[in-house]
Amino acid sequence: RTINLNSSLLQQVIERKREVLCILREKIITTQKCTISEHIQTEEKISGVMGCSTKIVKVSVSENGSMMKDSSVILEIPPATTIAYGVIELFIKHSGQFEFCLLDEQQGGFEKESTEGSTYPHSALFRDALFLYQPDAVDNEMYCGAKNLIPSDASLSVLKQDLSRLKTQFQPFVKLPEDKQRALYKTLCELLLREEMVTALEDVLDDICTGDKPDLKELKPAQQGDLIDFLQLLGCSLQSEVLLQKYQPQDEELFSAAHLLISAISELSDYTLVLLRACCDLQVVPALCCLPNIASADGTVALSSPLVATLTDRGRFDVVQRLFASSNISLEMTESSVKAVTMQEPRFFPLVLYVALYGFYALGGN
Repeated sequence: RTINLNSSLLQQVIERKREVLCILREKIITTQKCTISEHIQTEEKISGVMGCSTKIVKVSVSENGSMMKDSSVILEIPPATTIAYGVIELFIKHSGQFEFCLLDEQQGGFEKESTEGSTYPHSALFRDALFLYQPDAVDNEMYCGAKNLIPSDASLSVLKQDLSRLKTQFQPFVKLPEDKQRALYKTLCELLLREEMVTALEDVLDDICTGDKPDLKELKPAQQGDLIDFLQLLGCSLQSEVLLQKYQPQDEELFSAAHLLISAISELSDYTLVLLRACCDLQVVPALCCLPNIASADGTVALSSPLVATLTDRGRFDVVQRLFASSNISLEMTESSVKAVTMQEPRFFPLVLYVALYGFYALGGN
């Protein structure tokens, strides 16, 4: 049971990053004409002079400067219009063999080219750096043991051994001059709220690692400029300013650290990224990075420890609690301690979150 990967359709899908081939299982269509209408009424205080078009909205202004505005939107859907699809994603291997993704934790896509045997001169370095996030289905890799990668109801200290490697991987961040550290940290914080840029940046970093030509055609000029600026912060020299033919990292270890961090960020949900940004602003990242190292066997950490002093603030704790919950970590606080343990079947999410936290911490996120 194979798919012909040489077909023109498949080649187009493969060329576009993150595209997934699906089998249509069912669809919902309208049997007759449907009309959807929405009526919005807003009221607000205004001052000064205002102009409006009476053909679109109705506006009334009272003597005290309060304005009431009505607007209506009517959408007509003709019969036999498909309004929803049910699909099954496919995971397609290099050989053309494919698997149906029937479980929630399975992701469709195309098998990623291995860096083993790559002609790229720095493939071994990047392969070592990517080890921490390969088991979590990043880039649509399949990993049958992902569900049991991290045990359920376990102290956060179970991450200690895996996270110890991150200190080495992110050491290039620590060695950067303070001004460059600050610039990278600020840029990455802003990226947390820009999902499109995170996706585009990861694609470009993947291409550079494998020696492929980065493609920015689908990005707006402003986004291209932001991406190029970020790459230059990593010491990537641009060989062709217009065509973006090739980037060559001058500092492979720094590039590798950034690639690891961006790959982890791209795996987090939008909600998690917003909370992570809040934690950066609240300056609690150092305390969170300490938890796996100082948590007891049952996940308890005494609030008397100066390392977690920032968590005693209830407002900050609530944000951290939501961040952890979004990555399958339970965090509770008593009068004298906090307790952090994994939830049921946490899979790889706690580890990926901590890759991101360690990256920001190494950039001076304190």
